[in-house]
Amino acid sequence: MNKVIDIALNDLRVFFREPGQIIGLIVIPLILTMAIGIGTGGTGGGPAQIRVDVIDNDNSAISQQFINDLRTLNPSLLLCPYDNQGDSCQLGSDSALTVERASQRVLSDVTDSLIEIPAGFGAAVQSGAAANVRFVAEQTSTGPSPVEQTVQAAVGRIGSAQVATVVGMDVASRFEPLQFRDDADRAAFQQSVYDRATTLLNENLATVTFSLTETNSADTQQVIGTQQGFGQSIPGMGSMFVMFTVFGALFTLIREKSNWTLQRLVMMPVSRAHILGGKILMWFTAGMIQFSVVFIIGILLRVNFGDQPLAMLAVMVLFTLCVTALAFAVSTFLKTEQQANSVSLLLALTMAPLGGSWWPLDIVPEFMRVIGHLTPVAWAMDAFQTLIFEQGTLLTILPNMAILLGFTAVFFIIAVRRFRYE
Repeated sequence: MNKVIDIALNDLRVFFREPGQIIGLIVIPLILTMAIGIGTGGTGGGPAQIRVDVIDNDNSAISQQFINDLRTLNPSLLLCPYDNQGDSCQLGSDSALTVERASQRVLSDVTDSLIEIPAGFGAAVQSGAAANVRFVAEQTSTGPSPVEQTVQAAVGRIGSAQVATVVGMDVASRFEPLQFRDDADRAAFQQSVYDRATTLLNENLATVTFSLTETNSADTQQVIGTQQGFGQSIPGMGSMFVMFTVFGALFTLIREKSNWTLQRLVMMPVSRAHILGGKILMWFTAGMIQFSVVFIIGILLRVNFGDQPLAMLAVMVLFTLCVTALAFAVSTFLKTEQQANSVSLLLALTMAPLGGSWWPLDIVPEFMRVIGHLTPVAWAMDAFQTLIFEQGTLLTILPNMAILLGFTAVFFIIAVRRFRYE
């Protein structure tokens, strides 16, 4: 075992002797982790605004109430042209919106969606008749968008008030002592019932008290934003850069063979098992160092990695071991350094997005999730997400770890059987 460690330590000294390795291990992972974490919600500065075009063909008090409900239910919505400030709606000199123009803006991704309130909307609501709001957005395969959910919630508020009004008027008509002097008196009573129902709905008499653990300080929103963005980017970028680092073994092993370094090692009083074990230990250690660097960034940013540090460490160890085994298995099929460079980049830049390192697999179609789980990256990312966001335990992620162990065993069997020292 000492010989294995000596070979690994010697290779690590050679590895870190190159100044570029520090850039690859620390600087580039730091930059990309910060960029992707901030881009996916880690700024803590509140939700990004979503541009939505609204065309009100009714211009009634109820249609204005509907627009105000949209703002209340989802403050991240930028309702155009009503909330246009400094051309934040990108309307240019012409602030008027038509259905044709708004539809084209949706197709061009200038705006997220179009909400059209029809003429007679307010009168229909007050009379208890059907009232239909038109919603236009590009089709997605990930279910209702936040904007669509907000529209449905706002319509639900108005619909609830409408139902309360219809029921109230029905009860009033059956209550004999209550008589209306004329139609105007009846309309006034109907309006008062609707207004009272709307007021009660806006007061949110039934509420939910929502709290997050470890966010009792004044910077609660900063912690929430950091958790959302960096909870994805830290394990994602860590997994990707572990692949970049460990796949360097492809190039190094081929160069050592071409320079006869590996052959000279075989002539020394060490077994071939010691040599292969030392090489594997060296690249495994380099991968764990890379993981440690990225996760230290997360600790400094106060990302909550859950309360199962041993489970988190176990996933890191198994994934790094799996990638190391894959690198040694693939190296047995390559002949030149150029092939090694190309294949290492191809593997890392293919497996990372497919496996969920760049974005959560929840947002991709089902067939892409299936393809992603043909790689060890997806199983590791699933385990990380379970531990970070779902309060998972070691028992929860045992299936993921078993699959990673299976990948590792297959890759090592291929590597050991095909590895040549000549």
